[in-house]
Amino acid sequence: LFFSFSFVGNCEIDLEIKRYFCRAGVKSIQIHGTMRVILEPLIGDMPLIGALSLFFLRKPLLEINWTGLTNLLDVPGLNGLSDTIILDIISNYLVLPNRITVPLVSEVQIAQLRFPIPKGVLRIHFIEAQDLEGKDTYLKGIVKGKSDPYGIIRVGNQIFQSKVIKENLNPKWNEVYEALVYEHPGQELEIELFDEDPDKDDFLGSLMIDLIEVEKERLLDEWFTLDEVSKGKLHLKLEWLTLMPTADNLDKVLTSIRADKDQANDGLSSALLILYLDSARNLPVSYVLVDTLLS
Repeated sequence: LFFSFSFVGNCEIDLEIKRYFCRAGVKSIQIHGTMRVILEPLIGDMPLIGALSLFFLRKPLLEINWTGLTNLLDVPGLNGLSDTIILDIISNYLVLPNRITVPLVSEVQIAQLRFPIPKGVLRIHFIEAQDLEGKDTYLKGIVKGKSDPYGIIRVGNQIFQSKVIKENLNPKWNEVYEALVYEHPGQELEIELFDEDPDKDDFLGSLMIDLIEVEKERLLDEWFTLDEVSKGKLHLKLEWLTLMPTADNLDKVLTSIRADKDQANDGLSSALLILYLDSARNLPVSYVLVDTLLS
């Protein structure tokens, strides 16, 4: 089941730290995203469904209406608080491959539902871009310069960042990334390009590709027009790799990736090893000493 999830809540949360003479609070919280709910396995008795799993296909949008946040962030230990950090915490629990699984009957194999085998592997050849917007300016904006572009690539909760190409509107990265795909349809490849700056990086365009199309074609090598900007295009080569239960084709795969070994810093994958840590017993007791500073 797919559905659009939206939570809009008005609240009054007030916090006061007298030692630092600051007050803060939250007036409202909004979360928007695409969620999937899986009802499996089916069983012959009531409640007919053995477990319920739910997750976001991609990182949701979070909006928090803070009050007095500037003073609050001056407090030691709290200066790292932000919407981004809170959203990262949510992603660690609810964005693929992370999920919440609730068993409805006692005999269901919860580990297989919570940690499923990936549907496939997406190999992303992040090659080059052309005709990007020049965001750098000189003489207070009178002279237009170039950009220092880099890319952010996301598949679910997996994030990759390319190197930065200095002062180039037609950058060539020639980098390769591999991402595990756990659910499709619904999951997408998301790419954003930015211009690196000392203060705030400028947006250079985005791209979103449905992984169903990649799986269908098995190999896509195309130039894609960037969205949300007036110009610019991105050259990608996308490969859909299917997981095989045996090593019958391993020699063929090894021969193939040796030809492309220079494209990735840590080499290309030839197989996938999945480990599930079930439990541990009789672990040694460890003690942690905590020193408290009193002022």
